[in-house]
Order: sequence, then structure tokens, then C-alpha cells
Amino acid sequence: MITDRPRKTRIVACLSFLLLAFSVFPSWSESPTVQTFGKAITLRKVLSLHEAMKQPEKYKDEKILLEGKIKDVCQMKGCWLMLSQGDEVIRIKFEGYSFFVPKNSRGKRARVEGTLMQETISEEMARHYASEQSKGVDPSQIKGPQQVVTLEASGVQIFK
Repeated sequence: MITDRPRKTRIVACLSFLLLAFSVFPSWSESPTVQTFGKAITLRKVLSLHEAMKQPEKYKDEKILLEGKIKDVCQMKGCWLMLSQGDEVIRIKFEGYSFFVPKNSRGKRARVEGTLMQETISEEMARHYASEQSKGVDPSQIKGPQQVVTLEASGVQIFK
């Protein structure tokens, strides 16, 4: 019986390589599916929402990357979302009203890249935002202008 050792060696080497490749790299089913809205996210370093809210003036002229859980989404168009991290919550608006996110995104993990803003919104605008929320805030309870910190996002990634 004649054996073809070089061929068997190549087959074993090839199978070993494939086994190693599949054990090192995650399978497609393990990697999260990401939806991107707006521009691509370019930053890699995530700033904690606590730090951003504690010193918003420090970051007012630079792009930052925040990550957290979507607490709420505009139920009319998906034109804003509320991002939470622990007890901190921030409203995310979208740059130039140029994109929207799915209205059923609540509860999903997200990354947002953009610029922090400290602003005063009118009672009317605060009531408008409250009326678009899915639950929790009675618009009639809002009185007077509101001091808020928001982030104007150029891009959003939502993880499924």
C-alpha cells in the first residue's frame, strides 16, 4: 500500500489552521449587529456620561463619544433619544435634524458621537419634548424655561 504523506500533511495542516482560525475569531452569531445613523463614528475613547454632565463646559468645543443604554426615543419621528448610564441621563439631538433613529430602540445599547451643549430651552419646548416621550413626564407639570445639557450627535450606533 502506497501512502501520500505530503498530501495528508497538507490536509492536516489546513484543517488545523481552520480550527485555530475559528477558535480565535468570534463567530458571526457572537458579534453584535450594529446599525449606524448619521455619520460614521470616528472616536474610540468613550467619555463617561457622569464626567460629561459634571463638566460640560470642558467639552463644549470638542467631539466626544458617549456610550449607554437608550432610555427613551421620540415617539413621533425618532428625532431624539435619551441616553442613560447609571443614574445619569442626557438628551441626544441629531445634527441638523439630518437623521432619525428607530422609535423602538428603547432598551438597546448605543454609542453617540457629537458635541455637548448647555442651553436654556423654553417651557414650550420642554413640554413638547415631554409630550413625545413614551412615558413618565406630564407636560403640564413643566413650568418656565429649563437649563439643560444636551449632545448634538453627528453619528449614532445602535447595537441589536
